[in-house]
Amino acid sequence: MTRLNSLQSAALVTLTAAATTLLIQACGGNAEAQTASDANPIEGVWESAVTIKDCTSGAIVRTFKGETLFHRGGSLSADNSLPVPSRGASYGNWKQGVGTSYTANFRFLRFNPDGSLAGSQKVSRSLTLSSDMNTLTGTLTGQVFDTADVVLQPICGSETAVRIY
Repeated sequence: MTRLNSLQSAALVTLTAAATTLLIQACGGNAEAQTASDANPIEGVWESAVTIKDCTSGAIVRTFKGETLFHRGGSLSADNSLPVPSRGASYGNWKQGVGTSYTANFRFLRFNPDGSLAGSQKVSRSLTLSSDMNTLTGTLTGQVFDTADVVLQPICGSETAVRIY
């Protein structure tokens, strides 16, 4: 068996790296190919107009804007136009149902005016994506919890959203 000199070893390493790179690209391993072909239609950033209603009477309690980032793989981040000192960041998950229907769930912490923890809030959303994949509509339900996870009140509402990215 012959030993490879340093020049031959370097050439073998370079050739192996080049062959590996070409193989990965040929199998669709570049980032652009994965982004285009693997994306779920709901992935991206959406801006919602949210209407919260009294769960018993259906009367409108308040309206606000919200944003949701549906991440690849089923996680989400959400924010809204309500004052930041009263709530923390929202994190959750999403799942595609049949066709263009989706469910999304998230939770965030709530704070008292003095900054102490007031509890948390859970929100569940049922969403339907439009045929052009750039708007969605949905309903939401949820609960407001105290610090001992006792339900303080139910939440009901609806939303319409447009894709912004």
